[in-house]
Amino acid sequence: MPPIYIMATITLVVSLALWGGLVYLFTGHQKCYFWLIPLGLPLSAAANLFIKSKAIIALGHTFHVPPGLGLAAPVWFLAFQVLISPLVEEAIKVVPLLVRPALKMVTTRASALWVGFVLGISFGLGEAAFIAYAVAKNGAYDSLPWYAFTGFFNERLMTCFAHGVLTAVMVIGMQRGGRFTLYGYLAALGLHLFLNTPTIMYQIQWISYTLYNIGLIIPFIVLAVIFERMRRATRGPKDDQNGKEVVYWQRKRTE
Repeated sequence: MPPIYIMATITLVVSLALWGGLVYLFTGHQKCYFWLIPLGLPLSAAANLFIKSKAIIALGHTFHVPPGLGLAAPVWFLAFQVLISPLVEEAIKVVPLLVRPALKMVTTRASALWVGFVLGISFGLGEAAFIAYAVAKNGAYDSLPWYAFTGFFNERLMTCFAHGVLTAVMVIGMQRGGRFTLYGYLAALGLHLFLNTPTIMYQIQWISYTLYNIGLIIPFIVLAVIFERMRRATRGPKDDQNGKEVVYWQRKRTE
């Protein structure tokens, strides 16, 4: 068995336990969101195999851009390659809301937050599995021990959280309706590009590997702040099953 599968299994279990546990804790021990997880698992593979790659090939064929040029390709074509992932992924992650029971769950700002967050986590888990499959199929890393893939573990663990936050932003916009649906999509798109910025800058050799590693931390800190602000904004007397506000920490007043 390719060693990446061992690390991928660990990654999936830890990611599901960590981020699923966060949902369970912050929703007042509600389990109603977890049935959404299977809905998002195949979406990353679908986006990569049937949409993103084919769109890039079709555009290159239409405008006579030969494959394999890398950074030598026209600037507009490189820009399209950068944009295609957030454009497709932020849209496809909410496709499970076409399932009527899933859509009916999005009734309040709080439920929109958690439905979106769980769908994003689900997409991230499927993405981790898809990447592991691609690595295993390549065969170039089969001689490495499974623990050599700690970079995969760290990246995929945080990426699951990132997908959760971005999808929550999108679903909250959809719950508000009207122009906020577009605003939610554009906000998720912009945050996705922001998250990818260090990787893009490193690939075009604008920053060193050290700055790249440092740069990866900053977007996740920003996303964590955004997530906490959204979570606090949704806390209210109608946000849990019992109709009472859920308080996890309370600061004592001093006279």
